[in-house]
Amino acid sequence: MEIVKLTKANYKEWDDFCLKSDDAWFWHTTDWLEYTLQYKPELETKNFNFLIYKQNKIKAIVPLTLEVRQREGEKINEFSFGGFAVPAPALANDLEKIEKDRTERDLVYDCVFAEIDRLAKENKVKRAWFRQTPLARSSLDKNFFNYLIKFGYLDVSLNTQLIDLNKSEAELWQDLRRNHRRNIKKGGQFKIAFYTAENITPQLFNAYKKTHHKAAGRKTRPDETFALMYQWLKNDLAFLVAAEYENKRIGFEYYGIYKNNVYGFSAANDPDYAHLPVRHAIEWEAIRWMKKKGISFYDIGLQQYGARFHDFPDKKQLDISHFKKGFGGFPVPWLMGEKFFDQSYFQDTYRQRIAKYAESII
Repeated sequence: MEIVKLTKANYKEWDDFCLKSDDAWFWHTTDWLEYTLQYKPELETKNFNFLIYKQNKIKAIVPLTLEVRQREGEKINEFSFGGFAVPAPALANDLEKIEKDRTERDLVYDCVFAEIDRLAKENKVKRAWFRQTPLARSSLDKNFFNYLIKFGYLDVSLNTQLIDLNKSEAELWQDLRRNHRRNIKKGGQFKIAFYTAENITPQLFNAYKKTHHKAAGRKTRPDETFALMYQWLKNDLAFLVAAEYENKRIGFEYYGIYKNNVYGFSAANDPDYAHLPVRHAIEWEAIRWMKKKGISFYDIGLQQYGARFHDFPDKKQLDISHFKKGFGGFPVPWLMGEKFFDQSYFQDTYRQRIAKYAESII
């Protein structure tokens, strides 16, 4: 098998493969790679993505970025993606069976993870962190599992919440938490508007951007990331929802669309109107709109329930999870794995996690 580094010259070939592979979703595309490269300049994100070829055909694409973390004044190299887990490799759908207990898929995975290990050692990477994709077709299959542990990765999975939009609108309404239904009715006073490639304008998008900054109390990421998000809207990879009250736009939510599934990227509500159920109204009307458009599943976001050995949500994060769960749906595993390449770094990391988890025990 041949290993080829991803460059702008083969971006199209990479993205065409993403459309075909059941393992790939938007997180695997070069659009998301470009966003990640710009997202947090302090991480010094570098592109290490590569492709696996056999007989001039792509057998796998491997998202991979090297980032630099600061810990106690020391620079630590990790394979991560914008400070989070890297999307797991995506393989071709037509990998054939070779022998009774081995498939071509197994052989490709062997090649992929051997190369990741090699790059880790060559670049003094101390930890790699990968995640599978709940909205990918292969993950929606009930037979999927965390294959990362086969390659020396520790299971650090979380959960996310999917809403099945194949249900009737009446069923989706009944799935809502009772208090959410009350707040949605109160939100009937808002005018909800949808913006897509057909009607988005720079002025409207800039209103979302300004609200995003106001809600956060600061500029949270570079302008280049917003420019990319605007382009995704123009390319039918996203839609934007706005809530208007008394002739003023007071809330927005940005949603990504890929392969007929949706993920909620970014919400921004004007803090001057925090007493109003803006997000309730936006979410429900977005769910109705997605259903009418024939979307299959909506990933409303991460579900955190309390401290875990590898995850320590604060009260705000727990409140957000609780809020999202109120819109119905069902929890699914967000399969993840991490692998350490440095004994001391592993020991230090786990000592810190043990101490932090111990503090959470009452």
